[in-house]
Amino acid sequence: MEKETKVVEISNRELTPMEHLDQWLDKLVFPGKVGDFIEEISNGLTKDEHTRELCFYTDENCYFIHALVRLDDGENYIGCQVNARKTRAGEDWTRGNDLPDGPFNKETWNKIVYAIVNYELVKLTEYVKPPVVPEEVA
Repeated sequence: MEKETKVVEISNRELTPMEHLDQWLDKLVFPGKVGDFIEEISNGLTKDEHTRELCFYTDENCYFIHALVRLDDGENYIGCQVNARKTRAGEDWTRGNDLPDGPFNKETWNKIVYAIVNYELVKLTEYVKPPVVPEEVA
């Protein structure tokens, strides 16, 4: 008689920080696929820590997200850096900045996402209505 094997599904376990990151990335690119927009540069796991580095591009910039989960002490970190994709006139380097970083949690993630949106915003030019609209335009 053969033993019966049962698969037990664990559904009430708490998500790991990296699983949370995967969910946040899914929401960031919804309804697309994360892999179509965000490149995973590295994903390393040692006995002491789990690290990931992700990269995505806009027309003007390249964003790097760094995530670190320390398995021994729980001191987790997430942060972001931005680099321009092209040089400015007269310069032979690309500019970059540090964006928010801090504890690996939703609050820090939101600060990062808001900073990226803010970095990409373009200031509106001041609209001045002409005093007279030519007849052929009106």
